[in-house]
Amino acid sequence: MLNRRDKWSSPTPAKLEADIAYFDARLSLLRDKPTSCYQEAQIKAYRELEALLTKRLSRLSGQGPLLPDELLGQIAVEELPDQAAADS
Repeated sequence: MLNRRDKWSSPTPAKLEADIAYFDARLSLLRDKPTSCYQEAQIKAYRELEALLTKRLSRLSGQGPLLPDELLGQIAVEELPDQAAADS
C-alpha cells in the first residue's frame, strides 16, 4: 500500500491541470473587488497555489526549471492591511 507522501509527491499532469482549472474558476468567482479581508486572503492563496501548480506542471512536462521537491508547495504568508485602514 502506498503511503500518503507517495500520492502527494507524484501528481499526474492531468491532475495538476484539473487543480489549476479549479483555482482559475475560484478566482473568476472572486474577480470583483473583494468585500472582506477573508476574500483578499482567499484570492492571494488561490493565485499562489495556481502559480505553484503551473510551475510543477511545466517541470513535469520538461518545460520549466527543475526545483528541489522540498521547495515545491511552500507558500509565503504576507500580512494584509487592516480592512478599516484600507477603507479610509
